[in-house]
Amino acid sequence: MRAILFFLWLRQGRRAALAALCALFSLVVPPAWADAPVTLLVPSRPVVSKTDTPSPTAAAPKAGAQSAEKTPAKTKVQGAGDVPSTEPAEVDILLSMMRPFLHAGVEVDMPQLFAVLRHDADPAADLGGAQPERRDLLGDVEEIRYLDHKAWGANVALDKPGLYQFIVEGRPWWDEDRQTFLRHQATMALPVHGVDRGWNEAAGQSFEIVPLTRPFGLSAPALFSGRILLDGKPLAAAKVRMVRINSDGAAAPTPWHEDLAGVSNSDGEFSFLLSQPGWWCCEALTAGPPLKGPDGELKPVERGALFWLFVDGSPTIHDADGRKR
Repeated sequence: MRAILFFLWLRQGRRAALAALCALFSLVVPPAWADAPVTLLVPSRPVVSKTDTPSPTAAAPKAGAQSAEKTPAKTKVQGAGDVPSTEPAEVDILLSMMRPFLHAGVEVDMPQLFAVLRHDADPAADLGGAQPERRDLLGDVEEIRYLDHKAWGANVALDKPGLYQFIVEGRPWWDEDRQTFLRHQATMALPVHGVDRGWNEAAGQSFEIVPLTRPFGLSAPALFSGRILLDGKPLAAAKVRMVRINSDGAAAPTPWHEDLAGVSNSDGEFSFLLSQPGWWCCEALTAGPPLKGPDGELKPVERGALFWLFVDGSPTIHDADGRKR
């Protein structure tokens, strides 16, 4: 009888231990940052050159007609000795939010700021030099659909050659799961007709990432370096990550494989090796002044500085006779 009671106690003990173990594992959740949404600032093509500019008689693409999850067509970049084209061009810009690795859209309000800075090829030009030409584009923004969610897009005319720095500032977005407000400021550089001067200059946002690596013409694997600026000063020990739009739905062995993460050094600098092609978002974080949440109580604010760049696949190597190797 004592033996039976002992085995019954042992069985109940195992059940209790198993229940405790399940409760413990229920507390182990993936890193919240990996699934955090980012603000999209993605053009329909990463480089605008004379060879891929639509003819003036062609129908203008509608805002948001091309989605960021599609790999843009490869473009021919003009050489340094080429004369920049003066033909007008246009590009579609996607302005929204998404969870990049999950490839899931997020509902978001219209941004509160959308503008572009154009750096001229000649520093001595009237509209070039240290003061680039700025144009407000918020009036061009239209409501569209992206990944089955309400989103925003704009068709932007590129009437002159130059390096176009697009900037966007989103409205505070309430993250219900994390009980935190997100405030994003994003930047993207687009070379038009062979002009690349200005890609390493700050865009003048209060929180931004300034690239130290030219952010276009990259082929995987590519090293990308940048500097984080808060109110114009380098931000040390800031969390920074790189996340790729996972349009092919590739699985990750662990949540830590869904992005690349690091910390800026004393000069606000960081570097990442991007091994896959596609659109990448670099994001740096800092805390902002709290805001009142839906319940009327003050909630934390997570400020994000974002920079978007495109990485091509490995380039095809040709021999002296022009044959692929």
